[in-house]
Amino acid sequence: MLLPMQKVAIIIPCYNEEKRIDKTMLSLLVSLTEADIFLCNDGSTDNTLQVLNDIAGQIGNRCVVIHYAKNAGKANTIYKSVNDILNRGEYTHIGYFDADFSTPVEEIVKLLDIQHQNLENFIMGSRVMLLNSQIKRKTYRHIIGRVIVTLVNLKFKLGVYDTQCGAKLFPVAIAKIAFSQPFRTSWLFDMEIFLRLKKNNLMHTGKEIPLQSWRDVDGSKLNWKDSFKILRELYLLYTKGR
Repeated sequence: MLLPMQKVAIIIPCYNEEKRIDKTMLSLLVSLTEADIFLCNDGSTDNTLQVLNDIAGQIGNRCVVIHYAKNAGKANTIYKSVNDILNRGEYTHIGYFDADFSTPVEEIVKLLDIQHQNLENFIMGSRVMLLNSQIKRKTYRHIIGRVIVTLVNLKFKLGVYDTQCGAKLFPVAIAKIAFSQPFRTSWLFDMEIFLRLKKNNLMHTGKEIPLQSWRDVDGSKLNWKDSFKILRELYLLYTKGR
């Protein structure tokens, strides 16, 4: 249960998610938390916008649709959404989670509870395979992720196990720094967040929380071919990351 001193906005970026967005999961998230949910449509070319509007209308005023007419990619959609919400001045914390609920509702609730106990810290989920955990990742995605993190940690010493997990929460003071300017990368924008926080001596305020459950959902937009794009972005971070 969130105290009045804490008001959380959760961003869910959506691009062509008409067949994957789950009204039941969204309704459950609203019922189990006091967070406001922002469904942020990234210029979808299918019927996503109508689906989101229908869902928001059925769930109620704690589920809001933000529509961006031009597709800008997940990184820039999150950047714009965070800043739009910051400008409202209503919230103490802002987070983002993936539209496919690869991070299940119960895990989101757990992270919100941890955030409630650590109001000045930023919180991030981590997909660590531990005894009796239910972390189900495609092998190629796991390999790509571990290579990325290893190379970035060798260069920048971030100390983060899972930079790419799409489950993060920030106090607004930290969000203003993390999202102070648009991202130069698409796949590795989370890395840019951490580099900004490190530059401002804020990495010590982070808490990386192992998830008990996480799963790859069919329809993921990451595949082997994207590894070449990721390598290019990794090179960009290596040369201009500081």
